[in-house]
Amino acid sequence: MQDFMQDPYSYLHDLSSSITREFASAAHAETLARFCNDDTFLSMADDITRQLQDERQIPFCQEHRGRMYHFHQSADYPKGVYRMCTAASFRAGIPDWQILFSVADFDEILGDDVYLDGVSHYVEAPHQVLLSLSVEGSDTAYTLEFDLNKGALVEGGFHFPAGKSHIAWRNADSVWVCPAWDERQLTRSGYPREVWLMRRGQSFSEAQPVYQMDSEGMMVNAWRYLDGQGAPIDLIEAAGGFFTKDYFQVSAEGLVQRLNLPADCEISGYLAGQLMLHLRSDWQRANHCYPAGSLVAVKLNKGELGGAQLLFLPNERQALESVETTKRFVVAAILDNVSGRLKAWRFINGQWQETEVPALPQGALEITDQPWGGDVVYIASGDFTTPLTLFALDLQVMELTVLRRQPKQFDAKDIRVGQFYAYSADGVRIPYYHVGKESGVHTPTLVYAYGGFGVPELPHYLGTIGRHWLEKGYAFVVANIRGGGEFGPNWHRAAQRKNKYKSVEDLVAVVRDIAARGLSSPARIGLQGGSNGGLITAAAFVRAPESIGALVCEVPLTDMLAYTQLSAGASWTDEYGDPDNPDEKTALASLSPYHHLSDGRKYPPALITTSFSDDRVHPAHALKFYAKLRTISPQSWLFAPQSGGHVGNTTQTQTAAELAGVLYFLQQNLA
Repeated sequence: MQDFMQDPYSYLHDLSSSITREFASAAHAETLARFCNDDTFLSMADDITRQLQDERQIPFCQEHRGRMYHFHQSADYPKGVYRMCTAASFRAGIPDWQILFSVADFDEILGDDVYLDGVSHYVEAPHQVLLSLSVEGSDTAYTLEFDLNKGALVEGGFHFPAGKSHIAWRNADSVWVCPAWDERQLTRSGYPREVWLMRRGQSFSEAQPVYQMDSEGMMVNAWRYLDGQGAPIDLIEAAGGFFTKDYFQVSAEGLVQRLNLPADCEISGYLAGQLMLHLRSDWQRANHCYPAGSLVAVKLNKGELGGAQLLFLPNERQALESVETTKRFVVAAILDNVSGRLKAWRFINGQWQETEVPALPQGALEITDQPWGGDVVYIASGDFTTPLTLFALDLQVMELTVLRRQPKQFDAKDIRVGQFYAYSADGVRIPYYHVGKESGVHTPTLVYAYGGFGVPELPHYLGTIGRHWLEKGYAFVVANIRGGGEFGPNWHRAAQRKNKYKSVEDLVAVVRDIAARGLSSPARIGLQGGSNGGLITAAAFVRAPESIGALVCEVPLTDMLAYTQLSAGASWTDEYGDPDNPDEKTALASLSPYHHLSDGRKYPPALITTSFSDDRVHPAHALKFYAKLRTISPQSWLFAPQSGGHVGNTTQTQTAAELAGVLYFLQQNLA
């Protein structure tokens, strides 16, 4: 550790360095010995594994042509299998599953440790799929074409080496390729900057170059929309930053025409010859202004925009969460005071008309699938104490059907849900959900926060937390801090760039409000957050250590003065600001958790996690923060396995072990 601490930057970009590896391996082993080794931990890990592998859990599927496709992991197949059943058997509750391939078989084929990252069906011939196989759970993945009917790789098919590439079907015999397996193809952020059209039988060198962005941009992506009511369109998204992008339409001949759209809007769908736009800022067009947060339909004809129509205008407590298009309808999931609602519109007589949809339960709503070519959508609904229910909604007849109910994973008796408000440093009211039994100053309370990139935190079923935390009489809190998307673009924008510190102030305000209400006390309050949430919780930890009793900081950013130099960091300047900008550097220096650890302060216990295969948020953030903190506080721990990547793409046993380790750490330090 001494060598690492004397000059940590020497090892930042070389995770194969023996000193870095030995340092992390020793710290990881120490954590396993302390929190992942006794009977209590082993019993909890085994129980979580059984929960994850319970065959009664809802199998969320993709439907194509009357067949349901599902990725399934089990004790027999730890890396998982891809399987299929008929839609009729699925709806009857007796699915006739047939295994199509086992993920583990690709380890030998590729000579690598791979995990399934995604399966892209060509919807007009669903047996044709592109497999994305992640290296050790990272964002770097191989792409292979597979024939599900034959159960084999397609000879001479669309196969691409490992990289952060984007590959998408154009038609049965061509694909859009945004390559990322050679440094010359990459932006500064490490993502693709080129678009190629590759036809069946061609080598990549024979493919047609279509578009190239400057290496200082963030990334490009290309895809085809198959409109159920008209001709398909091909689009390119060229993102200069995380929230700023140019869109282009590509003609059948490969000619590229820029669309005159707002730089920060999101194309969310295409139907009836019209683009569905989610606006992040006001769009002034002719004599009409379409407000930020709105859903707008705009006609598109050969690269030219026509008339527009406002479909949804949120109020100050609402936000547009997601949009899907069916054969005849546009469907949107709406957040209304952090609770889900569904809206739908149909194009009739030249206008979009809102159609009343059946009522769904309060809580979180997620559109889980929309089979191409029909008007059915699959929706999952649940809340903190209510297990998920999977519905099928047939929009053509407005019929809502219950397909599956997830079994209860914990006893919710006497567990109450309350929504409270804390006042942040600038006087803004910050909502938070409190879940638990009768609470008091001695109640261990876990506060979860994210607060970034416009991502909302919703009332989701607590499953493992309910079973191994709430049932013990402990409490769980979700903090809806600024920077998230709970209340639309303005809620996010309020904690962007130079104002990112407001996410931290909001979290500290929530923690102090919990104590002030007598729901818990500082020594019993733990913080948990991952990725951007890891940054926010770590910043709150160094700013107000006296207000909390423990920290779980997962795959975090911690060095905000060097983050743009590490992995995909350069892609996030829209969110955090640029340390090369002197004005924004001052704000980043004030925010950066690593730089505010101080020998003169007493810090509560902390568990820092990362993965050596995380190629999104560089492990150096976690390693440096842990190394510096450990010299100040011996109650600091590092969990750093080799695989899992940024999102924990690994086996269920490994997932369960990490969850159990986190919960055991919290119980040891808060209970």
